[in-house]
Amino acid sequence: MPGERLYLNVEDAIGHYLQGSAQKLDAYAHQELNRFARSIGSEKLVAELTPPQVATYAENVVSSGGDIHGRLGPIKEFLAYLNKKGLSTHSLSAHVKIPRASVRASARVSHDTIEMSLSGINTLKDELDGLKSQRESIAAQIQLARADGDISENSPLDAARELQGQTEARIRELEDTLSRAVPIDTRGLKGRSGARVGATVVLQDLETNKKVTFHLVDSVEADPSTGKISLGSPMGGAIAGKIEGDEIQVSAPIGIRHFRIGSVKF
Repeated sequence: MPGERLYLNVEDAIGHYLQGSAQKLDAYAHQELNRFARSIGSEKLVAELTPPQVATYAENVVSSGGDIHGRLGPIKEFLAYLNKKGLSTHSLSAHVKIPRASVRASARVSHDTIEMSLSGINTLKDELDGLKSQRESIAAQIQLARADGDISENSPLDAARELQGQTEARIRELEDTLSRAVPIDTRGLKGRSGARVGATVVLQDLETNKKVTFHLVDSVEADPSTGKISLGSPMGGAIAGKIEGDEIQVSAPIGIRHFRIGSVKF
């Protein structure tokens, strides 16, 4: 267990959690766990998760409104699992603060909309179409495996059924996301409005004078490797609401970094 604690990343930890969960989580809970992983960093080691990172993510969810309990409930339970299994030395779940009003309202509040770029929406549509087109092939694999008569553990039949389950779960997740996705509307917004989803922000590192560009997106579209970050990430949270000339500081593995907002464009 010590070795696992040191090297298990967030994405794998969520996989372990889902496999060992006593209750079957719905597609919405799966989506929120995946959203959390993308925002925090799916490859980030669970041992490196800190209370401030978790608290910032939760605060951004609360500030976004909508079904707060529905979004943060699965995250809180997952973080409690990490502590229970000794995968984290921090009691991270305690830093997910869910307002009581949102708990009472969660049953009657519809799942919030997701602002996405048109290219992001089209990418998800393409993925959904691709997965649906695989259904017939997967069904054929299951039939062929059944015909072989090997029903032992880890047999081809077991593998085909697992693939079918994963595919159908992703299809449900994509369908839910697309049903709530709306194109980002930045008409009338200017840099003085403050950075928000849909903004392109140029930062200047105050130590190196180097410039870096980020695009603020919903966590569904987040991809740090291409400069797309969500408001739930440390950098995105620091940028949110800021205008040209503002200075921010962000916690990084090498320490606190200081930046100046060079421009905010929509």
